[in-house]
Amino acid sequence: MGCLFRAVFTYSNIHAGVRFLSIRYFDANGRSLLAAMHLPSRLRPRSAAVLLCNPFGEEAVRAHRAYRMLARRLEETGYATMRFDYAGTGDSSGDIGEFGIADWLQDIAAAAAELRRESGIPRVVLVGLRFGATLAACAQREGLRAAHLLLWDPVVDGARYLRELGDAHDAYMTAERGRAYVAANPDAPPAESLGTPLSATLRGELEAIDLARMLTAALSAAATTTILCTQRNPGMDRLKTEWADPARAHWIDLEGSAAWNSDAALNNAVVPMKEISAIVARIESCHP
Repeated sequence: MGCLFRAVFTYSNIHAGVRFLSIRYFDANGRSLLAAMHLPSRLRPRSAAVLLCNPFGEEAVRAHRAYRMLARRLEETGYATMRFDYAGTGDSSGDIGEFGIADWLQDIAAAAAELRRESGIPRVVLVGLRFGATLAACAQREGLRAAHLLLWDPVVDGARYLRELGDAHDAYMTAERGRAYVAANPDAPPAESLGTPLSATLRGELEAIDLARMLTAALSAAATTTILCTQRNPGMDRLKTEWADPARAHWIDLEGSAAWNSDAALNNAVVPMKEISAIVARIESCHP
């Protein structure tokens, strides 16, 4: 973890207002989590604040630019918005091997409380991308009571996702080392994915995830639920079959506008603006 500091404020003129960005640590059950708080300058605040929940592992790194742009767009539109790192990830305290899903759900609850306190707005919209969307739904199921769940390409089948993490690691190592890389036991569960350790506890938690089943409790607790789908796979197809009723969940189907989830995207200035614009428009329509 980097050195602690109270806060860093930057500002710039944005149209009629002033944009404030506060980067600092906050306490979450004795852990220090790094947060970036985007606070708009408005005489009349919006009716909700927005909390962005990171994806997992390498996907969180790849999504950083898209999340930063999304937070800025929301801020320019008048929404207090917070980005943060879970315990053991990014610049938050701890080692990732020490934590798992239960800890990260506590972090989301603590981040939502910090956002409410800092913005003065009690209603919170949870936005999550990939595994961050799954964690957001799980946090809602555990009692967070957000006003709106907005799930961007959520991970539906945890066991399948775990295999994808292992396959991505093996593909990268094979590309880098060629025939010199041979997994010691190709049938064993992955212990690492692209530099992120996968502990036995975390693997067990991932394998137990079935978002289609978990949403039963999460959706009933959310005032509004939106699912943004740009990736079709068996899990998303099953999720849409079970939750296609517009009275239960609002679906936004988009063809992906820009590849953010790749190594090439890390050095590419292009961000998925179609998805970002759809998210901002949906939040505006539901929380003026």
